[in-house]
Amino acid sequence: MLLRFTAADMLNTSLIDVSTGDCAYEITTTLLPTTPSEKQVDIDVISSEDTSPKEQRHTCISDASGNALVSIAWNGRQPDINILDEKVGALTDLFGSSTVRFMPKILAVPTRFDTEYVWTATPDSLILFDYDSETTKGTFYQNVIRVPTSLKPTRKRSSSSSSTTSPSPFSSSSHSPTSLPLLSLPSSPSTASLFSSAPSSTSSSSPAPSLCTPSPPPHTETPKSSFIPTHLPGVGSNYLEFCQHPLAHDVELIVSFLMMEILRRGRFLLTPYTFEKPKMWQLKEARDLILRRVRRYTV
Repeated sequence: MLLRFTAADMLNTSLIDVSTGDCAYEITTTLLPTTPSEKQVDIDVISSEDTSPKEQRHTCISDASGNALVSIAWNGRQPDINILDEKVGALTDLFGSSTVRFMPKILAVPTRFDTEYVWTATPDSLILFDYDSETTKGTFYQNVIRVPTSLKPTRKRSSSSSSTTSPSPFSSSSHSPTSLPLLSLPSSPSTASLFSSAPSSTSSSSPAPSLCTPSPPPHTETPKSSFIPTHLPGVGSNYLEFCQHPLAHDVELIVSFLMMEILRRGRFLLTPYTFEKPKMWQLKEARDLILRRVRRYTV
Protein backbone atom coordinates (compact mmCIF):
# COMPACT_ATOMS: atom_id res chain seq x y z
CA MET A 1 0.00 0.00 0.00
CA LEU A 2 1.24 3.46 -0.94
CA LEU A 3 -0.19 6.43 0.97
CA ARG A 4 0.47 10.11 0.33
CA PHE A 5 0.33 12.73 3.08
CA THR A 6 -1.60 15.82 2.00
CA ALA A 7 -0.05 18.02 4.70
CA ALA A 8 3.35 18.44 6.35
CA ASP A 9 1.76 17.94 9.79
CA MET A 10 1.55 14.16 10.02
CA LEU A 11 -0.98 14.31 12.88
CA ASN A 12 -3.30 16.60 10.91
CA THR A 13 -3.48 15.23 7.40
CA SER A 14 -5.34 13.06 4.94
CA LEU A 15 -3.77 9.87 3.63
CA ILE A 16 -4.46 9.33 -0.05
CA ASP A 17 -4.34 5.83 -1.49
CA VAL A 18 -2.19 6.37 -4.57
CA SER A 19 -3.64 3.30 -6.32
CA THR A 20 -7.16 4.77 -6.31
CA GLY A 21 -6.65 8.46 -5.70
CA ASP A 22 -9.21 8.34 -2.89
CA CYS A 23 -8.78 9.34 0.74
CA ALA A 24 -8.06 6.18 2.72
CA TYR A 25 -7.58 7.69 6.19
CA GLU A 26 -8.05 11.01 7.93
CA ILE A 27 -5.81 12.03 10.86
CA THR A 28 -6.91 14.91 13.07
CA THR A 29 -5.47 16.22 16.34
CA THR A 30 -7.25 18.72 18.57
CA LEU A 31 -6.21 20.63 21.66
CA LEU A 32 -8.56 19.89 24.54
CA PRO A 33 -9.70 22.76 26.78
CA THR A 34 -8.21 22.82 30.26
CA THR A 35 -10.77 22.19 33.00
CA PRO A 36 -10.96 24.58 35.97
CA SER A 37 -9.79 21.87 38.35
CA GLU A 38 -6.58 21.51 36.35
CA LYS A 39 -5.90 25.23 36.62
CA GLN A 40 -6.09 25.32 40.45
CA VAL A 41 -2.77 25.55 42.27
CA ASP A 42 -2.34 25.07 46.01
CA ILE A 43 -0.76 28.32 47.24
CA ASP A 44 0.39 26.59 50.45
CA VAL A 45 2.65 24.29 48.47
CA ILE A 46 6.01 25.87 47.77
CA SER A 47 8.10 23.95 45.26
CA SER A 48 10.73 24.75 42.68
CA GLU A 49 9.21 22.15 40.34
CA ASP A 50 6.99 23.19 37.44
CA THR A 51 3.42 22.46 38.54
CA SER A 52 1.76 23.81 35.38
CA PRO A 53 -0.56 21.23 33.78
CA LYS A 54 0.49 19.56 30.57
CA GLU A 55 -1.50 20.25 27.44
CA GLN A 56 -4.11 17.62 26.65
CA ARG A 57 -4.69 16.63 23.02
CA HIS A 58 -6.65 13.99 21.19
CA THR A 59 -5.69 12.33 17.90
CA CYS A 60 -8.24 10.39 15.87
CA ILE A 61 -7.61 8.27 12.77
CA SER A 62 -10.74 7.48 10.78
CA ASP A 63 -11.33 5.55 7.57
CA ALA A 64 -12.88 6.79 4.34
CA SER A 65 -16.39 6.26 5.76
CA GLY A 66 -15.66 8.35 8.85
CA ASN A 67 -15.43 5.41 11.24
CA ALA A 68 -12.97 6.06 14.07
CA LEU A 69 -10.27 3.38 14.10
CA VAL A 70 -7.64 4.87 16.40
CA SER A 71 -7.87 7.14 19.42
CA ILE A 72 -4.74 8.64 21.01
CA ALA A 73 -4.98 10.71 24.19
CA TRP A 74 -1.94 12.94 24.66
CA ASN A 75 -0.79 14.09 28.10
CA GLY A 76 1.89 16.51 27.00
CA ARG A 77 3.95 14.29 24.69
CA GLN A 78 2.95 10.99 26.34
CA PRO A 79 0.41 9.01 24.27
CA ASP A 80 -2.31 6.63 25.48
CA ILE A 81 -3.24 4.56 22.43
CA ASN A 82 -6.41 2.69 21.49
CA ILE A 83 -6.51 0.76 18.20
CA LEU A 84 -9.90 -0.53 17.01
CA ASP A 85 -11.44 -2.17 20.09
CA GLU A 86 -8.14 -2.76 21.87
CA LYS A 87 -6.64 -0.51 24.54
CA VAL A 88 -2.95 -0.66 23.69
CA GLY A 89 -1.70 1.80 26.29
CA ALA A 90 1.64 3.59 26.34
CA LEU A 91 4.33 3.72 23.70
CA THR A 92 6.19 0.69 25.04
CA ASP A 93 2.99 -1.36 24.80
CA LEU A 94 2.59 -0.44 21.12
CA PHE A 95 5.99 -1.92 20.33
CA GLY A 96 5.76 -4.71 22.88
CA SER A 97 9.13 -3.95 24.49
CA SER A 98 10.76 -1.26 26.61
CA THR A 99 14.18 -2.02 25.13
CA VAL A 100 15.33 -1.82 21.53
CA ARG A 101 18.26 -3.04 19.47
CA PHE A 102 20.40 -0.39 17.87
CA MET A 103 23.85 0.61 16.76
CA PRO A 104 25.26 4.11 17.32
CA LYS A 105 23.70 5.39 14.11
CA ILE A 106 20.65 3.09 13.92
CA LEU A 107 17.56 2.90 16.14
CA ALA A 108 15.72 -0.44 15.83
CA VAL A 109 12.33 -1.00 17.49
CA PRO A 110 10.57 -4.38 17.07
CA THR A 111 6.85 -4.60 16.31
CA ARG A 112 4.58 -6.36 18.76
CA PHE A 113 2.83 -8.53 16.14
CA ASP A 114 5.98 -10.06 14.61
CA THR A 115 9.35 -10.25 16.36
CA GLU A 116 11.12 -10.39 12.99
CA TYR A 117 9.55 -7.10 11.86
CA VAL A 118 11.69 -4.22 13.10
CA TRP A 119 11.23 -0.49 12.60
CA THR A 120 14.69 0.79 11.71
CA ALA A 121 15.51 4.50 11.87
CA THR A 122 18.59 6.51 10.97
CA PRO A 123 19.07 10.28 10.86
CA ASP A 124 17.96 10.20 7.22
CA SER A 125 15.54 7.28 6.88
CA LEU A 126 12.76 5.21 8.45
CA ILE A 127 12.00 1.69 7.22
CA LEU A 128 10.24 -1.49 8.38
CA PHE A 129 12.62 -4.42 7.98
CA ASP A 130 11.86 -8.16 8.05
CA TYR A 131 14.83 -10.07 9.46
CA ASP A 132 13.28 -13.42 8.48
CA SER A 133 13.19 -12.72 4.73
CA GLU A 134 15.83 -9.97 4.89
CA THR A 135 13.61 -7.59 2.92
CA THR A 136 12.25 -4.11 3.48
CA LYS A 137 8.52 -4.17 4.23
CA GLY A 138 7.89 -0.46 4.66
CA THR A 139 9.52 2.87 3.82
CA PHE A 140 8.86 6.51 4.63
CA TYR A 141 9.68 8.81 1.71
CA GLN A 142 10.05 12.39 2.94
CA ASN A 143 10.21 15.46 0.68
CA VAL A 144 10.25 13.51 -2.57
CA ILE A 145 8.84 13.76 -6.08
CA ARG A 146 7.08 10.58 -7.16
CA VAL A 147 7.66 9.31 -10.69
CA PRO A 148 5.32 6.47 -11.80
CA THR A 149 7.19 3.54 -13.30
CA SER A 150 5.94 2.13 -16.59
CA LEU A 151 7.18 0.30 -19.65
CA LYS A 152 7.19 1.76 -23.13
CA PRO A 153 5.08 -0.10 -25.72
CA THR A 154 6.76 -2.73 -27.89
CA ARG A 155 8.05 -1.43 -31.20
CA LYS A 156 7.59 -3.60 -34.26
CA ARG A 157 10.49 -3.83 -36.66
CA SER A 158 10.86 -5.37 -40.11
CA SER A 159 10.39 -9.09 -40.59
CA SER A 160 14.15 -9.57 -40.52
CA SER A 161 14.36 -8.03 -37.05
CA SER A 162 12.90 -9.43 -33.86
CA SER A 163 10.53 -7.33 -31.75
CA THR A 164 12.03 -5.72 -28.69
CA THR A 165 10.63 -3.98 -25.66
CA SER A 166 12.33 -0.80 -24.52
CA PRO A 167 11.96 -0.25 -20.79
CA SER A 168 11.72 3.19 -19.27
CA PRO A 169 14.66 4.58 -17.30
CA PHE A 170 12.78 3.80 -14.08
CA SER A 171 11.93 0.15 -14.86
CA SER A 172 13.24 -2.59 -12.60
CA SER A 173 15.44 -4.00 -15.37
CA SER A 174 17.36 -0.76 -15.87
CA HIS A 175 19.63 1.09 -13.50
CA SER A 176 18.06 4.09 -11.82
CA PRO A 177 19.70 6.57 -9.46
CA THR A 178 16.76 6.12 -7.09
CA SER A 179 16.84 2.31 -7.14
CA LEU A 180 19.26 1.18 -4.45
CA PRO A 181 20.07 -2.10 -2.68
CA LEU A 182 18.38 -2.98 0.58
CA LEU A 183 19.78 -1.51 3.77
CA SER A 184 21.89 -4.09 5.57
CA LEU A 185 21.17 -4.50 9.26
CA PRO A 186 23.22 -6.20 11.97
CA SER A 187 22.03 -9.65 12.96
CA SER A 188 22.80 -9.17 16.65
CA PRO A 189 22.70 -5.48 17.57
CA SER A 190 23.18 -4.22 21.11
CA THR A 191 20.37 -3.34 23.52
CA ALA A 192 19.48 0.02 25.08
CA SER A 193 16.56 1.82 26.58
CA LEU A 194 13.82 2.95 24.21
CA PHE A 195 14.01 6.47 25.59
CA SER A 196 17.82 6.73 25.70
CA SER A 197 19.42 9.78 24.14
CA ALA A 198 22.37 9.94 21.77
CA PRO A 199 24.52 12.63 20.24
CA SER A 200 23.58 14.04 16.89
CA SER A 201 24.79 11.95 13.98
CA THR A 202 26.89 13.44 11.24
CA SER A 203 26.49 10.58 8.78
CA SER A 204 25.95 11.48 5.17
CA SER A 205 22.49 11.47 3.66
CA SER A 206 21.49 8.12 2.16
CA PRO A 207 18.69 7.59 -0.35
CA ALA A 208 15.72 5.41 0.53
CA PRO A 209 16.22 1.65 0.05
CA SER A 210 14.23 -0.37 -2.44
CA LEU A 211 10.94 -1.80 -1.24
CA CYS A 212 9.50 -5.25 -1.65
CA THR A 213 6.40 -5.79 -3.71
CA PRO A 214 3.47 -4.92 -1.39
CA SER A 215 0.43 -7.17 -0.94
CA PRO A 216 -2.50 -4.81 -1.53
CA PRO A 217 -6.17 -5.76 -1.22
CA PRO A 218 -7.56 -7.77 -4.16
CA HIS A 219 -9.47 -4.79 -5.58
CA THR A 220 -6.47 -2.45 -5.71
CA GLU A 221 -2.98 -2.60 -7.12
CA THR A 222 -0.18 -0.44 -5.76
CA PRO A 223 1.48 1.36 -8.68
CA LYS A 224 5.22 1.00 -9.05
CA SER A 225 7.04 4.25 -8.45
CA SER A 226 10.41 5.88 -8.18
CA PHE A 227 11.03 8.63 -5.66
CA ILE A 228 13.39 11.53 -6.27
CA PRO A 229 14.43 13.27 -3.00
CA THR A 230 14.43 17.06 -3.02
CA HIS A 231 16.45 17.32 0.23
CA LEU A 232 14.45 20.41 1.16
CA PRO A 233 11.58 20.42 3.73
CA GLY A 234 8.30 21.50 2.20
CA VAL A 235 9.38 20.72 -1.37
CA GLY A 236 7.79 17.59 -2.75
CA SER A 237 5.46 15.26 -0.87
CA ASN A 238 5.67 12.64 1.88
CA TYR A 239 4.72 9.01 1.25
CA LEU A 240 4.38 5.89 3.37
CA GLU A 241 4.65 2.55 1.58
CA PHE A 242 4.30 -0.77 3.36
CA CYS A 243 3.45 -4.43 2.85
CA GLN A 244 0.32 -5.62 4.61
CA HIS A 245 0.75 -8.14 7.42
CA PRO A 246 -1.82 -10.86 8.24
CA LEU A 247 -1.43 -10.32 12.00
CA ALA A 248 -1.80 -6.54 12.04
CA HIS A 249 -4.38 -4.08 10.73
CA ASP A 250 -3.02 -1.49 8.31
CA VAL A 251 -3.89 1.27 10.75
CA GLU A 252 -1.59 -0.26 13.40
CA LEU A 253 1.30 0.03 10.96
CA ILE A 254 0.36 3.66 10.36
CA VAL A 255 0.22 4.43 14.09
CA SER A 256 3.57 2.69 14.63
CA PHE A 257 5.06 4.80 11.86
CA LEU A 258 3.78 8.04 13.43
CA MET A 259 5.26 7.15 16.81
CA MET A 260 8.54 5.97 15.25
CA GLU A 261 8.95 9.23 13.35
CA ILE A 262 8.58 11.20 16.58
CA LEU A 263 11.07 8.84 18.29
CA ARG A 264 13.49 9.12 15.37
CA ARG A 265 13.58 12.89 15.64
CA GLY A 266 14.25 12.72 19.36
CA ARG A 267 16.83 9.93 19.13
CA PHE A 268 19.01 11.71 16.57
CA LEU A 269 18.43 15.26 17.87
CA LEU A 270 16.60 16.32 14.72
CA THR A 271 14.01 19.10 14.58
CA PRO A 272 11.36 17.85 17.08
CA TYR A 273 7.77 17.40 16.03
CA THR A 274 5.44 20.13 17.28
CA PHE A 275 1.68 19.92 17.53
CA GLU A 276 1.10 23.39 16.12
CA LYS A 277 2.41 25.92 13.59
CA PRO A 278 3.52 23.40 10.93
CA LYS A 279 4.85 26.16 8.65
CA MET A 280 7.19 27.45 11.36
CA TRP A 281 8.21 23.86 12.09
CA GLN A 282 9.10 23.36 8.42
CA LEU A 283 11.18 26.53 8.32
CA LYS A 284 13.06 25.48 11.46
CA GLU A 285 13.65 22.03 9.97
CA ALA A 286 15.03 23.57 6.78
CA ARG A 287 17.33 25.83 8.79
CA ASP A 288 18.58 22.94 10.94
CA LEU A 289 19.16 20.83 7.82
CA ILE A 290 21.26 23.54 6.19
CA LEU A 291 23.30 24.04 9.38
CA ARG A 292 23.96 20.29 9.67
CA ARG A 293 25.20 20.16 6.09
CA VAL A 294 27.45 23.17 6.61
CA ARG A 295 29.00 21.57 9.71
CA ARG A 296 29.33 18.24 7.89
CA TYR A 297 31.32 19.64 4.98
CA THR A 298 33.45 22.05 7.00
CA VAL A 299 34.74 19.61 9.59
